[in-house]
Amino acid sequence: LGLFKYDVSKCQSKKIPGRFEFVAQLNEGRAQKKRQTEFRMDNVCQEFDTKKFNFTKAKQDEVLFQFEMSVDDFTSCYEEKKIVESNASFVYINISPIEYGHVLLVPKVLDCIPQQMSMECLLTALHMSVEVHNPCFKFGFNTLGAYASINHLHFQGYFLNAPFPVERVETEYLNRFTNKGDRDLRVSKLLDYPVRAFVFELGADLKELAREVSSACNKLEGKNIPYNLLIVDCGARVFLLPQKYEENKVAQVIPEDVLETQVNPACFEIGGHMVMKRAQDYDNLTEERICEILSYASLSEAEFKNIEEELFA
Repeated sequence: LGLFKYDVSKCQSKKIPGRFEFVAQLNEGRAQKKRQTEFRMDNVCQEFDTKKFNFTKAKQDEVLFQFEMSVDDFTSCYEEKKIVESNASFVYINISPIEYGHVLLVPKVLDCIPQQMSMECLLTALHMSVEVHNPCFKFGFNTLGAYASINHLHFQGYFLNAPFPVERVETEYLNRFTNKGDRDLRVSKLLDYPVRAFVFELGADLKELAREVSSACNKLEGKNIPYNLLIVDCGARVFLLPQKYEENKVAQVIPEDVLETQVNPACFEIGGHMVMKRAQDYDNLTEERICEILSYASLSEAEFKNIEEELFA
């Protein structure tokens, strides 16, 4: 097609020995050719700016298909050219891919919604996760301040032929969810991982999951706390990862040798898929090193406890 900025199939990948089984990739093209962020990093909620890049300015060739929820429960595929509805959701190729099948889902693209969570748009992403029907496909979301580079509501998704390490970490239900049954939505937290996070588990209803997750996201946005989301298990689990890597960078608490890796941990890195930009970092990468890098994205125990009380009291 000539649309991609580099050939992701030529990027080296490997599993890092250790209990987490982190996955690492060397992707020098993404470091050099990815679109640069045009936004302030200290403000999660910023107005949509038509002058800056947004998906209405992407080349038409980058659009793969239109995605919409049907009125019934049946899946349909229309090959013929369909009129684009005013509230259409588009799926684009990612021209700076990380992995096989790397796409961008832009819900209600013509509404020009800034990169802040809404229940309806999250529900679109959950439905698409269900429709892809492959546990290797993951969706991620980054806010401004948590390494989104475009302030136009979008999710990123790709196939990774291994579980994200964060998916296999032991969890503990939050107090108010301990007595719930398998058909109820439940929220837990990770027990032993470099980044503290909440895990939402589907009950009987995708809409309820979208409502609860987006409500928590909106509360974080209201407090100007950047976060990342990871949707796994075909839409059945959502990880919510409040983070402060950029804040720690500004506060100059991150060691120089960590900053030199140029890793800005977004949803996929925090999930355990480390995209390295320099060969020397990739070659020498260990589990201990990854845990060190990611730990600077995590809230402290006290900060996380406060957020837990405010989100789920």
